[in-house]
Amino acid sequence: MAKKSSVNISRIAVIRIIIFLLIGFGLFTGYINVVEYLTSSSLFQVKEVMIDRSIGFIDLRSLKDLKGANIFKVDIKKIDRQIAQQYPYIAQLRVVRQLPDRLLILAKKREPLMQIYFKKKYLVLDKEGVALYYTLQPSALPQVSGIPLERDWTFLGGPIRGQEMGKAVEILNSFKGSPYLKRWRIHAVQVENLSKIDLLVGENMHVILDQDDTADKIGLLQMLISANKIDLNKVKYIDLRFKEPVIANNIDDTKG
Repeated sequence: MAKKSSVNISRIAVIRIIIFLLIGFGLFTGYINVVEYLTSSSLFQVKEVMIDRSIGFIDLRSLKDLKGANIFKVDIKKIDRQIAQQYPYIAQLRVVRQLPDRLLILAKKREPLMQIYFKKKYLVLDKEGVALYYTLQPSALPQVSGIPLERDWTFLGGPIRGQEMGKAVEILNSFKGSPYLKRWRIHAVQVENLSKIDLLVGENMHVILDQDDTADKIGLLQMLISANKIDLNKVKYIDLRFKEPVIANNIDDTKG
């Protein structure tokens, strides 16, 4: 009896294997057919390429070859690299497939924050220290000096690193994000000496900082401004490097 039972189990096992093979073959054949349909059907040919309104300056002519291509065969990463190289002042770039026949390009335009005079031109950078573009004439942006630039590693679309750049970015972003300090126009920032960072503000006022506890010191400056303890028309400089801020008035205003 035991021998007969063993034979029956073997037959069941064989039948199961055959069934699994048939199911697997059917699934594989179905997969092949689905892939063939998705990659060859005219339903999935790209008919439209749309871009985010914030980056409406993109020249769609460079993407014209995408129309008519199968949406599943489009190399998303290649398009991403192509756009990023051509437009370095774009951030958070994403190329999205919208089935059945549309590609959507999403991104944000980088906001210029500062400029650096370099090789007889002005290099404009954003709030992350990313090099955006060159101009021959200076703009109204703060001009930062003291950043050690080398042509070999300074390229458009890439970030400029280093302590000096990091501190300049931190300070300018803090001023721009403050409801009180953003009203000030910063003409120049000197960061070659991180123990004495000099900001030229307004007509001829200087704000002096260092690399230590920068956020706290800018917060103190904001508090002084909000409390109306500083007359910007009379102040020559505000030195925030010490425990108590040093505020010096113009000599002409102190004469009796």
